Amino acid sequence: MLYRLLYRVFKGIWLFPLCQQVLLGAGMRWRKYVPVMLAALLVVVVLVQQVSACFDPADAYAVEVVLNAPGIEYNLSALSGAALIDYAGGTAFAYRSRYNNRLVVVVSEQELEPGSGSKHLAVRIQSPVTTREYRVYRCVLPSSCGWKLRERVPLSFTAGEGELTLELGTLRCDSPCWVRFKPLITASVCDNATLLVSGTLALKGVQRVRTPEGGGSELEYRVNMPCLLSVGEPCIRVMVLIPGYDAPMRIEAGEYQLELTLLWHASAAAEGLLERVEVECSCLKVAPMEEPLRDLGWHVEEGGELARKVGDSTVRVSSAGGELELSIESVEELGEKDLEEVRRQLEGLGFAPEILRACNFTVTREYKILPHTDVNESEVIAALKAELEWLVRSGVISGLDPSEIARIASAAKLGYAGWNRRIVWYNGDWVPYSSVPGAALVRCYGGVQPAFQAESKVYGNLPQAPLGGSQESASALQVSESQPQYGWRTTSWLWALAVAALAALAAAGIAYAAVKKSLPA
Repeated sequence: MLYRLLYRVFKGIWLFPLCQQVLLGAGMRWRKYVPVMLAALLVVVVLVQQVSACFDPADAYAVEVVLNAPGIEYNLSALSGAALIDYAGGTAFAYRSRYNNRLVVVVSEQELEPGSGSKHLAVRIQSPVTTREYRVYRCVLPSSCGWKLRERVPLSFTAGEGELTLELGTLRCDSPCWVRFKPLITASVCDNATLLVSGTLALKGVQRVRTPEGGGSELEYRVNMPCLLSVGEPCIRVMVLIPGYDAPMRIEAGEYQLELTLLWHASAAAEGLLERVEVECSCLKVAPMEEPLRDLGWHVEEGGELARKVGDSTVRVSSAGGELELSIESVEELGEKDLEEVRRQLEGLGFAPEILRACNFTVTREYKILPHTDVNESEVIAALKAELEWLVRSGVISGLDPSEIARIASAAKLGYAGWNRRIVWYNGDWVPYSSVPGAALVRCYGGVQPAFQAESKVYGNLPQAPLGGSQESASALQVSESQPQYGWRTTSWLWALAVAALAALAAAGIAYAAVKKSLPA
């Protein structure tokens, strides 16, 4: 039986003659190598399935739920009149939402794990997207703040209480700055041993602004750093924000020597390592925190970038490695008048005018996937709730009561869509699939589904929400599901074929080498 299975699989691949020769020439002895071949073929199945589950940029503007909770069943016969599209490795129904006809509803069958064979009904609400071209103007500004600090410093913690002072290096600020420090310490301790490490960071320097009498005044700042490391027991600290540690601390312009004093309590001797001291430095007029920046018209984006709208352009300031990068995103080409307005807004943050005028912009063209309509998150979630209720009323879904629909809507957020982030039932709760222990996550880019693109004919031809009906569409779905589906894009299909060929080649090579080794010389 196993031989026939392998025969049929390899017969469809150009490697069949080699595999046939290896298997038939070895007689009965090849059987013990069957698990190796089957493992290789299993890799093919899993990889091919994952190709169809790749990330779609439109996922950020959708919500999707897989109805895998116990007791939920479905019957697709009421979806007559919906369009059939390739989706999630198979065929799905697509139509315009009865809640808002600009939104797309996709009803599909999905597995929770690639190759599991167990499928569940999934419902997705998609806000249509569009591709927009931007001109991005970039330049790197010299930072008013720089540092050179020691890294990977060995530490020895003695049993009991101890203290150690480390000279870390220098920090330079050409103008008043906001700084925050985070020492990263690791340690290796014996079984059942405990270790608590806290510290104090001292900044000692000379003010860069000289007085008429000559010489700069001495500057000194101290930052308490409780609970730098806790092993084997909890570390208790007073919950108050410490400037320089929990929140930015303002320091004057100057050149500083940094000293870190470590204090510890250990039940046994241990070895450790000061991996590095992370420094956040922002030479702005206000603290780089949400509230004061908002007062100036700026906001802090994920990752710490500062951003604001200037006319029709978006201006961003990001810092990395002591340098500041300024970028301006604009649909239209910017003239000198536009750039001057950007400089004026940056001066309000504390950037020197001469530095901004010396900025040499480079211009690139980039493309972004953006929502085509102004539909917000609450409307998309309301549409999901309305479509689930209709699917229950029409008989497509059974076993899903109103309270469970309300729980799904409560768990939904814009962006909870696609293989990794779709909402699933786990342990009595509706959660993103990525939070399920052992989830088979994918990390590949699959492009935008045509039905989600506002400019595409597929989206333009999507029918209105079905009113219920015959078995015709359900039969079409079942026929399509009976055939192998490797994703909607030709490139995904070619990739799947390439993966299958490579895995088959590997399986044949393993089998050939193993059988050859078992034969007498």
